[in-house]
Amino acid sequence: MASSPSSQGSLLVPSPHRAVLGKRPATTNDDADDENRRKDPKITRACDTCKRKKIRCDGTLPCKNCAKRKLHCFYNAKYNRGRPPTPPPSTTITEHEARWQSDHSRQSSNQQHLRPITHQASESSNQSRASPEAEYEAQYSDPTSGLNFLQRAWKKLLTQNDESALYQLNSAGKDQLLTSVGDPPFYVDDAVLEDVIPAASTARDLQEFYFETCVVTYRMFHRQVVEGWMEILLNNRQERRPMTHALGNSRTAILLTIMAIAALRREKINGERPQGDEMSGLRTSDQFFTAGMRLTDMETGFPRLESVQARLIQVLYLLQTARMNKAWYTFGNAFHVTLSLGMHRRRDQRRDFPLPGHPHNYIIAECYKRTFWVAYIIDTYLSIVFGRPRLYRDEDIDQDFPDMINDEDMKPQGPSISDDPGDCYIDALILHAKIAQIIAKVSREVYSISDLPSHDRLAAAQRLCHDLHEWWASLPPHLGTVRPSTLIPSFRRQAIAMRLAYFHALIHANRPFLLSEGAYENIAECMDAAKESLGLLNKMAEDSTLFYSFWWTHYVMFCVLAVVYVWEIQRTTRSIYANDDQSLSKIFELAEKCHGHLKRASTSLSQNQRYSFILDELRSEAQRCRNARESLQSQLLGNIHGVEGEGHVADIGFSLPQDLESCGPHTASLLQEGTMPSVLENLQFSDWQMLDSSAFLPLSDSNYVSPTNFPVIE
Repeated sequence: MASSPSSQGSLLVPSPHRAVLGKRPATTNDDADDENRRKDPKITRACDTCKRKKIRCDGTLPCKNCAKRKLHCFYNAKYNRGRPPTPPPSTTITEHEARWQSDHSRQSSNQQHLRPITHQASESSNQSRASPEAEYEAQYSDPTSGLNFLQRAWKKLLTQNDESALYQLNSAGKDQLLTSVGDPPFYVDDAVLEDVIPAASTARDLQEFYFETCVVTYRMFHRQVVEGWMEILLNNRQERRPMTHALGNSRTAILLTIMAIAALRREKINGERPQGDEMSGLRTSDQFFTAGMRLTDMETGFPRLESVQARLIQVLYLLQTARMNKAWYTFGNAFHVTLSLGMHRRRDQRRDFPLPGHPHNYIIAECYKRTFWVAYIIDTYLSIVFGRPRLYRDEDIDQDFPDMINDEDMKPQGPSISDDPGDCYIDALILHAKIAQIIAKVSREVYSISDLPSHDRLAAAQRLCHDLHEWWASLPPHLGTVRPSTLIPSFRRQAIAMRLAYFHALIHANRPFLLSEGAYENIAECMDAAKESLGLLNKMAEDSTLFYSFWWTHYVMFCVLAVVYVWEIQRTTRSIYANDDQSLSKIFELAEKCHGHLKRASTSLSQNQRYSFILDELRSEAQRCRNARESLQSQLLGNIHGVEGEGHVADIGFSLPQDLESCGPHTASLLQEGTMPSVLENLQFSDWQMLDSSAFLPLSDSNYVSPTNFPVIE
């Protein structure tokens, strides 16, 4: 029985009595640098700007940071440590400004987009931050940028020697169509449609494999109706009639794409392709798909239900083959067709359906509802994966959920009553649509770009998490309480999909508060969900029939691992530590294993490679923070004498003696100033969506970063 993360023991326990670590760069092993730091004067007051950004200030007027950024430097904030000291005038501003002007002029003459700003020698202690300060397309970015580590990931990606990855870059994709730029190319030839259709036995076998194995929650077709289409198609070939005879372009395209998905899934499950040769397995499936895509491109007449279904199933194939941009634009086309057919609105039997002059058909009516909610689910997850707004607006939708009835119990006249109805395959579709509605609310209310107070976002997250808990409690036994391993394969895949969707939704709702002070419940629930997700993903990776069942599996991996690494950075740079060392160790162990699965799935032909590069940089930042903390702990132990009983240092936090000065002046100043610096200090709510979309941002060369990649740092 998979339990809700909310019911698990919390991994996070507030530690109000623990001292706060200093907001000073991590110490190094260089004796000379350590000696210089010990001689640094103790800074007792930071300027308002540095305090707000939580970066180190030299306490002068103006301070080096404000002077460097050409900002007004103020000391107006309330001072609670007695009489406020008067900031001394800066003695190095003239030298610093001259050096900045020299560097700026020299870099401008080189006409480079990336322009490092040289630091003064006295600021060497700040160089332990993620990367040198830079300007990108006239947008200022410095080491305090919440997404600064992405810059290093792009540099590595752009400078790699893997020629097969060049299609991902703008410079190599300039000849691709706008709707597919950056996507892997299709394997196409001049074969006519009749030659693409396989033998009758193979076609029927692929169709059966699709319905038995490939369909999980996206159940928009009526199986018996589609099987009838297949017989018409095969009969057309036998009678030497056009393949679209009595079917039309859209129905024929549906059949071709069904065979494409089945052939693709079989190849992935069998795993016969050479390591890294992902495209070789697409030759057969691409032939089916491109033949179907040509038919939809040439479709004439008014749109119909099959017009939407054909494009949606094409979207699913494109997503499974990492053609993300083509999938995005194809879905946009399907979205507009759904609106033109009014599929987002409720209908009743008193109205002709779908067109005047046609009698009501129960199967068609239900497929309309099924198809719309499949489109709604895809729209929700596409918006998250791409970090873009959703296309559907909930205030415009009043469509009913489909009836909970299996295909074999449906007749054109209405549902038939079975003596033993059993479990229904449509349950998973309805439940997936319901959790997609909650996820959509999370994106709209928690990640809103409006200037909302943090407490309003927090309240929305807590309310929506309660909705998620209620959704989990509403699951039928075969999708919730029963162990998936005891279920038949089709229901096992649905149960896994429900768990993965639930854990991801909890992470999506709570991750923006990982860096927030006091949001202990949200952080605990987020990390509990991350732990459950990692365990589930690692089990899925051991079963290829499960691992390739969902097109969004790799994104969930990326999302969960990013949360784990961000939390590792946070817990090593703040005074919020978990008491359960074993639970944390388990999370990091699972994360490393999951990271390995993603790396093995990362080839130059998918977005997984970019996911891997980004996570490598985030993981490196987490390791840097961990090493800095261990260095500080070592120094603390070396300076504390006779406090063995009072101050116990552990990997998950430590308590400090009452007399901080007994630790030495340097260590005491570190502990009094606040927290250790982190590359994530200025991570904003919207930056999480930027992180999601980072694998799909356009790139051109190693000296260019799109100005949309990073926020402007004021």
